[in-house]
Amino acid sequence: MIRKAEDKDVGAIIAFLSRHSETSMFLLGNLEAHGLNNTEHANGTAYFLRETGEGITGVFGATNGGYLMCQLPGIGATEAQLYAHLLQGYTLRGMTGDVAQVDAILAALPVPGDAWHVNRAEPLYARDLARIKSKATLIRPAEDHRALLTEWFGQYAADAGLNDGCDLALNAANAGIAIVSGRVRLLLDGGVPVAMTGINARAGVTVQVGGVFVARHRRGEGLAGQAVAAHLQELRGEGVTRAILFTASAQAARAYEKIGFNQIGSYRLALLKEPLTLGVPR
Repeated sequence: MIRKAEDKDVGAIIAFLSRHSETSMFLLGNLEAHGLNNTEHANGTAYFLRETGEGITGVFGATNGGYLMCQLPGIGATEAQLYAHLLQGYTLRGMTGDVAQVDAILAALPVPGDAWHVNRAEPLYARDLARIKSKATLIRPAEDHRALLTEWFGQYAADAGLNDGCDLALNAANAGIAIVSGRVRLLLDGGVPVAMTGINARAGVTVQVGGVFVARHRRGEGLAGQAVAAHLQELRGEGVTRAILFTASAQAARAYEKIGFNQIGSYRLALLKEPLTLGVPR
């Protein structure tokens, strides 16, 4: 049976997703931050549950902002069609999650293959934070970093292949979020910011690292690893015990491996060129 989640389900949802936390961080983080019924925030998420006599065996989520997420072990074509029918009229921007599960959902959606800007499986990494150490100096970004961050977010998007980096309004908005969210840190060298690290999801004692960027003229010096390690050391002091991340480049993967991350699988990132309102499933 598939049904929409209710408030009474929150504890059971968290318990189920926590057993699959490596590929459920956006589902968990959005639930922790916005609950079940937030229809205003872009990350507010509608949750649908797959249940059997054993309780919850799968969770499907659709955000207000147009992004799909799932934790649906063993999903097949018939079940994927059910979610595709639920999504008629939904304006889609992209989907993330376990590679096989996302592939099953995307195959059922009425989205032409050439509509995707990004559709790739990225290496998924994790590490325990018990022994993480760093002597690097980090600061929270402030208003006087806004121009630099706007430039960096554009370069980050271009480097990651997310867009061409020329959307100044989007870059400025991301800079503003970085300043006020409390989730971003800047690595300093001689008092000058040289790298950025952030957390794009947090749930319980686990965080998902995202938005790591090194100034282009300072690359190849190990600064990404230093920034991430220092940020995770700070978070360990707040009770965080585990970190997850996925990465688009072999160079970044090597940097994370040097600070103790180990590959545990793959993660699908699929982003449309333009938002698409979904019609009748295939």
